[in-house]
Amino acid sequence: MSASKFAVITGSTGGIGSAIATQLVANGWGLLLINRNTQKAEHQKRQLQQSSPDATVELFEADLMDVLQIVRVSQEIQERFPSIDALFNNSGVLTSQRINSVQGHESNYAVNTLAPYILIKNLRTALRRSEGAAQTMIINTTSSAQNAVKSLDVEALSNPETIGGLTGAYAATKLALTALGAAVSESLAAEGIKIRSVDPGPVVTPMTKTSDAMPGVLRLLVPFLFGKPEKQARKMINAANPTEFGGRSGIYISNGKEKGMPHLALELSVQASLMRKLEADAVA
Repeated sequence: MSASKFAVITGSTGGIGSAIATQLVANGWGLLLINRNTQKAEHQKRQLQQSSPDATVELFEADLMDVLQIVRVSQEIQERFPSIDALFNNSGVLTSQRINSVQGHESNYAVNTLAPYILIKNLRTALRRSEGAAQTMIINTTSSAQNAVKSLDVEALSNPETIGGLTGAYAATKLALTALGAAVSESLAAEGIKIRSVDPGPVVTPMTKTSDAMPGVLRLLVPFLFGKPEKQARKMINAANPTEFGGRSGIYISNGKEKGMPHLALELSVQASLMRKLEADAVA
C-alpha cells in the first residue's frame, strides 16, 4: 500500500516524535524523518516497518544546529517528494549549558527557533496547495514555559547573556517560535498552508528526565506528573488536522485546547524584529 499523505518529522527517534511517527504510520501516512543519529533512525525505521510492512519510511540525516545542513536536507526532501502534507517541527533543545552552533548561534535558539524557520521557508513549495485543494499543516512544538517570559529581546536570542534553566533561553526561544507561527500564518494561508503552535503538555521524554535545565525536584517528579508520549502525540496529531479547531490557523493550542496567544507573540514589533533576525541568521 503506497502512502497517500506524507509528513516530515524532526527528532523522531525518541519521546513524542517517536510516538507521532508510530501513530501516523499506523494510519497510512508516509514518513520523512529528519534526525542527526543515523543508527537510531535506522533502528526506528525497522521497528516501524515491522508493525506496518507496507509503510513508506524515508530517512534524512541532518544536524539541526547547522544552517547549511538544514538547507541541504530541505532540498533533498523536495527533490524526492515534491508534495508533502505536514511538517512537524518537533525537535527541541533544553539545556542550561552554553553550546554554540557552527554558525555561532546558541543551541536553544538554533534548534528551537531558527531550524523550524529554515524548514518552513525551504519546504514551503512542497507544502503549497492550489485553491480548493486539501490544506497542508505545519505544527511547531512549543511549551508552556514560554508563559514565564515577561519581555523578549529578539536580538539576544542567538547569544543570550545567560542560558538559565527551563524558564531561561529555552522559554524565550519557544516563545519566539510561537511568535513565528503568528507572524507567517496569513502569508501561508494564501498558499493553502495552515500553521499552529502546539504545546502538547508535559511529556515524559529523555530530555525532560535528564536535562540539566529541568529543576531538580521537577525532574524527580517527571515520571509521575508528566504525560506519556503516546497520549500527548495524539494531541499533536489532532492539532495537525486542518479541520479541527474551526479550521483556524495561526493559533496556540495547549494540552489539546485552544488558548489565547501569548501577548508578546502577537506584538507586531516583536514579530517584525524576529522575522528580520531569522532571515539574517538563516544564511550561513
